[in-house]
Amino acid sequence: MRYPDFWQRRGLLARALWPLGRMVCAEAARRRRRASGRVPECPVIVVGNLTVGGTGKTPVVIALVEALRAAGHTPGVISRGFGVKVGIEPVDLAEAVDPSSCGDEPWLIHRRTHAPVVVHPYRREAARQLKARYPEVDVIVSDDGLQHHRLARTIEWVVVDGQRGLGNRWCLPAGPLRESPAVLDEVDAVLVNGDEPSRHGAGTRGVPAWRIDFRPQGLVDLFDRTEHPITDLAGQAFIALAGIGNPARFFGMLEAQGAVIETHPLDDHAAPTGAQARAWLADGRPVVMTEKDAVKWPEIPTRAGQVLVVRGGVDLPPALLENTLKRLQS
Repeated sequence: MRYPDFWQRRGLLARALWPLGRMVCAEAARRRRRASGRVPECPVIVVGNLTVGGTGKTPVVIALVEALRAAGHTPGVISRGFGVKVGIEPVDLAEAVDPSSCGDEPWLIHRRTHAPVVVHPYRREAARQLKARYPEVDVIVSDDGLQHHRLARTIEWVVVDGQRGLGNRWCLPAGPLRESPAVLDEVDAVLVNGDEPSRHGAGTRGVPAWRIDFRPQGLVDLFDRTEHPITDLAGQAFIALAGIGNPARFFGMLEAQGAVIETHPLDDHAAPTGAQARAWLADGRPVVMTEKDAVKWPEIPTRAGQVLVVRGGVDLPPALLENTLKRLQS
């Protein structure tokens, strides 16, 4: 889906939808109250958002899984698998053949971390299957699921997009929020992607809040897997595509590296068609994209151009990791 402009302000359309948004907020608050106090059998860390659309959550999940493993834990990941129809049986990424069977984000998380990943619309069932198949897992990371209260959790992190923030701070459909912004005062940590937390009302009432930034680390050729320095972007012309929640954030990063880009934003989780891919390749300029887009690039029999994938990640604040590890030990 596309993020509509009217979610960023309290204009006429947003005000007309506000009564519905108020009902959504009330129902979300009721569900959160009913779920409070439940203790999971295995520690669960939920990495989620208050808003619809992308916030940069996937790199946070990847960084958290890697940090947990470095600290001696055996993490596993559960996810809903956006846009994928999963049947009664959860999908184990170790058995998945391509992203269409599990979703682009779980596929990327599994490829980057090699951790066990199980996908199911009901995260509680995904967690049960994860533990049954991988009994060595001692902490579960939930990719999204902040509002999925049937899943008991130990720790909640919220990731906020530093460009869009919380929009007009109203709930769907009047604004982008899935629940009240007051939830920022109830979770265990708030991570603001690309901006200072205080600008978004985070970290003002005792809940730790940090700024994080995506660090581009290099470029990888999608076809031959050769690696190139990120400095190769400077001064060069590219066709840039992004099928993520906030394509502007990715395009801005490319321009900050000195790239001259023709932008092609896609809907979140959308894949380019074969015709689009062939047209871009025939243009002569290299195509540059996110890792999430790379897993959805269509199969094309012949190589007609260069496709580069930006690899990178986020550095989690040491104090946040220290607090999290202490919570897991208690």
